[in-house]
Amino acid sequence: MRHVLIAALLAGLAACSSPEAPATEPASAPSAETFVRALYGEGETIWSARTQALLTESDRLTPQGYMGFFEADPICDCQDGTPVLQSVTATSTGPDRADVAVVQGFAESGNAVHRKTYNLVREGGEWRIDDQHYETVASFPQEPMVQRLEAWIVEAKKPGAWDGN
Repeated sequence: MRHVLIAALLAGLAACSSPEAPATEPASAPSAETFVRALYGEGETIWSARTQALLTESDRLTPQGYMGFFEADPICDCQDGTPVLQSVTATSTGPDRADVAVVQGFAESGNAVHRKTYNLVREGGEWRIDDQHYETVASFPQEPMVQRLEAWIVEAKKPGAWDGN
Protein backbone atom coordinates (compact mmCIF):
# COMPACT_ATOMS: atom_id res chain seq x y z
CA MET A 1 0.00 0.00 0.00
CA ARG A 2 2.87 2.36 0.82
CA HIS A 3 4.25 1.93 -2.70
CA VAL A 4 0.88 2.88 -4.17
CA LEU A 5 0.78 6.02 -2.01
CA ILE A 6 4.33 6.93 -2.99
CA ALA A 7 3.52 6.40 -6.67
CA ALA A 8 0.44 8.62 -6.31
CA LEU A 9 2.48 11.32 -4.56
CA LEU A 10 5.17 11.17 -7.22
CA ALA A 11 2.58 11.40 -9.99
CA GLY A 12 1.00 14.41 -8.27
CA LEU A 13 4.36 16.09 -7.79
CA ALA A 14 5.32 15.46 -11.41
CA ALA A 15 2.15 17.24 -12.51
CA CYS A 16 2.91 20.29 -10.35
CA SER A 17 4.77 23.32 -11.58
CA SER A 18 5.70 26.20 -9.33
CA PRO A 19 5.93 29.74 -10.70
CA GLU A 20 8.62 30.42 -8.07
CA ALA A 21 10.84 27.58 -9.34
CA PRO A 22 14.44 28.65 -9.93
CA ALA A 23 15.54 28.95 -13.54
CA THR A 24 17.78 25.88 -13.09
CA GLU A 25 14.76 23.59 -12.54
CA PRO A 26 13.03 22.06 -15.56
CA ALA A 27 9.58 23.61 -16.06
CA SER A 28 7.85 20.30 -15.24
CA ALA A 29 9.80 19.65 -12.01
CA PRO A 30 8.08 20.56 -8.77
CA SER A 31 9.78 23.07 -6.53
CA ALA A 32 11.26 22.08 -3.20
CA GLU A 33 8.52 24.09 -1.50
CA THR A 34 5.80 22.25 -3.46
CA PHE A 35 7.35 18.93 -2.42
CA VAL A 36 7.27 19.79 1.29
CA ARG A 37 3.73 21.16 1.06
CA ALA A 38 2.69 17.84 -0.53
CA LEU A 39 4.19 15.93 2.41
CA TYR A 40 1.72 17.60 4.74
CA GLY A 41 -1.18 17.14 2.36
CA GLU A 42 -0.43 13.52 1.49
CA GLY A 43 0.94 12.29 4.81
CA GLU A 44 3.49 10.13 2.98
CA THR A 45 7.19 10.90 3.04
CA ILE A 46 9.84 10.22 0.45
CA TRP A 47 13.39 9.83 1.73
CA SER A 48 16.73 10.06 -0.07
CA ALA A 49 18.50 6.78 -0.79
CA ARG A 50 20.95 7.46 2.07
CA THR A 51 18.23 8.17 4.61
CA GLN A 52 15.99 5.33 3.39
CA ALA A 53 18.88 2.88 3.86
CA LEU A 54 19.25 4.03 7.48
CA LEU A 55 15.50 3.76 8.08
CA THR A 56 15.44 0.26 6.58
CA GLU A 57 18.30 -0.74 8.87
CA SER A 58 16.48 0.68 11.91
CA ASP A 59 13.35 -1.29 10.95
CA ARG A 60 15.43 -4.45 10.57
CA LEU A 61 16.99 -3.97 14.01
CA THR A 62 13.67 -3.30 15.80
CA PRO A 63 12.22 -6.49 17.30
CA GLN A 64 8.55 -7.14 16.66
CA GLY A 65 6.41 -5.43 19.28
CA TYR A 66 9.02 -2.77 20.11
CA MET A 67 9.05 0.94 19.29
CA GLY A 68 11.54 1.70 16.53
CA PHE A 69 13.38 4.91 15.76
CA PHE A 70 10.26 6.97 15.09
CA GLU A 71 8.01 7.49 18.08
CA ALA A 72 5.72 9.80 16.11
CA ASP A 73 4.98 10.77 12.54
CA PRO A 74 8.29 12.17 11.26
CA ILE A 75 6.65 14.90 9.19
CA CYS A 76 4.27 16.45 11.70
CA ASP A 77 6.22 15.30 14.78
CA CYS A 78 2.94 14.14 16.24
CA GLN A 79 0.89 11.10 17.15
CA ASP A 80 -2.44 12.88 17.15
CA GLY A 81 -3.67 16.19 15.86
CA THR A 82 -4.06 17.85 12.51
CA PRO A 83 -0.88 19.59 11.33
CA VAL A 84 -1.31 22.99 9.71
CA LEU A 85 1.52 24.66 7.80
CA GLN A 86 1.91 28.26 8.87
CA SER A 87 4.84 29.03 6.57
CA VAL A 88 7.17 27.31 4.12
CA THR A 89 10.32 28.98 2.80
CA ALA A 90 12.57 27.23 0.28
CA THR A 91 16.18 28.20 -0.32
CA SER A 92 18.23 26.66 -3.10
CA THR A 93 21.58 25.41 -1.79
CA GLY A 94 22.78 23.96 -5.09
CA PRO A 95 21.47 22.68 -8.40
CA ASP A 96 20.05 19.53 -6.77
CA ARG A 97 19.75 20.66 -3.15
CA ALA A 98 17.40 22.88 -1.21
CA ASP A 99 16.63 23.72 2.40
CA VAL A 100 12.98 24.25 3.22
CA ALA A 101 12.16 25.96 6.53
CA VAL A 102 8.75 25.08 7.94
CA VAL A 103 6.63 26.54 10.73
CA GLN A 104 3.88 24.11 11.59
CA GLY A 105 1.08 24.39 14.09
CA PHE A 106 -1.99 22.26 14.67
CA ALA A 107 -5.69 22.77 14.02
CA GLU A 108 -6.45 21.77 17.61
CA SER A 109 -5.78 24.42 20.25
CA GLY A 110 -3.13 23.90 22.90
CA ASN A 111 -0.59 22.17 20.65
CA ALA A 112 2.96 23.43 20.20
CA VAL A 113 4.29 25.13 17.10
CA HIS A 114 7.16 23.26 15.44
CA ARG A 115 9.95 24.88 13.46
CA LYS A 116 12.26 22.74 11.36
CA THR A 117 14.23 22.66 8.15
CA TYR A 118 14.12 19.87 5.60
CA ASN A 119 17.37 19.28 3.71
CA LEU A 120 16.27 18.05 0.29
CA VAL A 121 18.19 16.43 -2.54
CA ARG A 122 16.97 15.76 -6.05
CA GLU A 123 17.42 12.08 -6.93
CA GLY A 124 16.15 10.76 -10.23
CA GLY A 125 14.60 14.15 -10.95
CA GLU A 126 12.45 14.06 -7.78
CA TRP A 127 12.91 15.80 -4.43
CA ARG A 128 13.74 13.55 -1.47
CA ILE A 129 14.21 14.30 2.23
CA ASP A 130 17.88 13.74 3.07
CA ASP A 131 17.72 15.10 6.61
CA GLN A 132 15.68 17.35 8.85
CA HIS A 133 16.81 19.74 11.55
CA TYR A 134 14.58 21.01 14.33
CA GLU A 135 14.81 24.61 15.41
CA THR A 136 12.18 23.94 18.06
CA VAL A 137 10.33 20.80 19.05
CA ALA A 138 8.96 20.38 22.54
CA SER A 139 11.26 22.03 25.08
CA PHE A 140 14.57 20.33 24.32
CA PRO A 141 17.15 20.63 21.54
CA GLN A 142 17.59 17.77 19.10
CA GLU A 143 20.44 16.79 16.82
CA PRO A 144 19.66 16.46 13.10
CA MET A 145 17.49 13.42 12.32
CA VAL A 146 20.18 11.47 10.41
CA GLN A 147 22.68 11.98 13.25
CA ARG A 148 20.12 10.70 15.79
CA LEU A 149 19.21 7.79 13.49
CA GLU A 150 22.85 6.75 13.09
CA ALA A 151 23.33 6.87 16.89
CA TRP A 152 20.11 4.87 17.38
CA ILE A 153 21.40 2.15 15.01
CA VAL A 154 24.72 1.93 16.89
CA GLU A 155 22.85 1.49 20.19
CA ALA A 156 20.37 -1.02 18.72
CA LYS A 157 23.27 -3.21 17.51
CA LYS A 158 24.84 -3.50 20.98
CA PRO A 159 24.45 -6.86 22.72
CA GLY A 160 21.49 -6.75 25.08
CA ALA A 161 20.12 -3.54 23.56
CA TRP A 162 16.55 -4.82 23.67
CA ASP A 163 16.77 -6.65 27.03
CA GLY A 164 14.41 -5.15 29.57
CA ASN A 165 12.76 -2.70 27.13
